Amino acid sequence: MIRSTLAIPVLLLALACGSTSASAGTGGTSPTSSESSTQTGGQATGGVSPRTVREPTAPVKQKPKKKKKKKRRRHPAAQPAPPAPQPATVPAPGPTSPSDIPSDFKAAYKAAAVQNGIDWRVLAAIGNNESDHGRSTLPGVHSGRNYADCCSGPMQMCTIKACSNTWGYYAVDGDGDGIKSVYDPEDAIYAAAAMVRDLEALVGPDPKLLLAAYNAGPGNVKKYKGVPPFEETKKYVSAGLAYIAGLQ
Repeated sequence: MIRSTLAIPVLLLALACGSTSASAGTGGTSPTSSESSTQTGGQATGGVSPRTVREPTAPVKQKPKKKKKKKRRRHPAAQPAPPAPQPATVPAPGPTSPSDIPSDFKAAYKAAAVQNGIDWRVLAAIGNNESDHGRSTLPGVHSGRNYADCCSGPMQMCTIKACSNTWGYYAVDGDGDGIKSVYDPEDAIYAAAAMVRDLEALVGPDPKLLLAAYNAGPGNVKKYKGVPPFEETKKYVSAGLAYIAGLQ
């Protein structure tokens, strides 16, 4: 009971470690042109004096008449052949297929979900979103921290103070080897399951809100009274819900 009570302020302080984008004004300036002109009798001449063209007493030469050119008949341009239709592309089945969860991950999702009284499919959706069930080779999955320098392991749990170090609070020896490692699948899945259990106490059992809270923090879900309007979080929730639907 004490642990669950402490979990609420820890989760409320948790910050999302997703991607950020900065926008800057172009600061573009439209090109300007300057024209120099000479003045003759107070009239602008556009930079050319009449005296530079001819002397006042010189006869004005008549321009020779141009010979009329015969008009040639124009033949209609040949129309290009229509492009050949492109063959339809069928996406090959990838490793993110719901039916392709590694057996050890699926067993851990289900066991950890039963232990914490949550839906195992939510855990599976999180594991798929975060690391393709541990198969991702991106930084932070098997060592170090992710591109945002905050989260680690197959469930991408926060390991630094800036986002409340949720791993430090939920760390558990899920596989019973005597070591609590954020990179160990069972340790990470059991820890994430306990976290989802506490998130459920804060935002409710709706998978949409649980996914949003896992990605952006329960504070943002409460603030916006639903899925926060962050592009990354909206994509995260959409992908997770589609994945859950495939597991039904």
